[in-house]
Amino acid sequence: MINMAHQEDAKERFYRNFRMQQANIQEQITHLPSIAPVAGERQDATEVILTNISRLTNDVRDATHFLPAYDHRVYTDAVNTLRKELDETTAKLAPKSRFQFRPRPPAAVDGDDAPKSDSRRLVNNRDGTKGEKTNGQPPISPPLSPGGGGSRGRSRSPRAIKVEGERDAVITLPADHSRTSSVGQLIDLSSCVVNLCSPTVEASRAAPFASLMLKGVEKSVVVAGHVDGPVHVTGLKRCVVVVTARQVRIHDCEEVDFYLWVRSEPIIEGCKGVRFAPLPEGMETGAEGENKWKEVKDFLWLKEGQSPNWGVLGEGERVKGEVWRGVMGDEGGDVKGVLGRFGIA
Repeated sequence: MINMAHQEDAKERFYRNFRMQQANIQEQITHLPSIAPVAGERQDATEVILTNISRLTNDVRDATHFLPAYDHRVYTDAVNTLRKELDETTAKLAPKSRFQFRPRPPAAVDGDDAPKSDSRRLVNNRDGTKGEKTNGQPPISPPLSPGGGGSRGRSRSPRAIKVEGERDAVITLPADHSRTSSVGQLIDLSSCVVNLCSPTVEASRAAPFASLMLKGVEKSVVVAGHVDGPVHVTGLKRCVVVVTARQVRIHDCEEVDFYLWVRSEPIIEGCKGVRFAPLPEGMETGAEGENKWKEVKDFLWLKEGQSPNWGVLGEGERVKGEVWRGVMGDEGGDVKGVLGRFGIA
């Protein structure tokens, strides 16, 4: 009896330690694209991640004597997923092998003299004004700034575009947005309608994100478009998310509906009431291969059988095509009206 209690304690300690190391590695991989490749900084960071994954692999191997076979298989799959995600991220960041001449950048242009396609004009509203949004105004386009700005608002570095701290807003990414923005971040949003679809999906100018992070978003609809690499979702509540990606990892979410095209099995941890469905009709991105949207793995459900933390969104419960068309074409800033059509109040 004492021995069984000791094994249970060992399993609990291992679980807590594994989760902590896994979360740390996950965050390191997520931020890898934002590390400059100069002076070997990105390579050093990659080596650190590889070392941490190797250490976690050894920990799982050493725990064989007290972990049940099913638990051990779950932990092994989790480590393999981290390794695969790192491989995909580093492959996306690898330099092009062929030399190409590039056009000379245009001379600096300030203010209203900038060409209409210049990314510096993306801060402008449709009515020609600049600055902060007002109620009832057209959707916001994330403004771009070299240094990223403060902790609140929307900013972009050469490798990332970030939307943070918005409330009751319609947020769009313009169709002519620069292709240099490869990392997307949506953080601390409430009662928002976000459409990142046009610049990442349209065949004539497709520029998918390399990765996307959604964190701390509530009571919102996010149409994320096409992501070439992983999507990390943390702390969402009462949301609807649409995305095409290679991999989707979901942590600590409640009452979120995911409409997915995903190449590998979606992974959830610490979630309740999350539901899954394939992409809505008319929103396909042309991704090739099998859509594994319903092959969900719950890393915290260590028992045999279906996890109670997720389910399939029935066809009768899925949002209809006309509602999606309204979201994609809604330019009037009627956030409550849009969210109401998704049952989000």
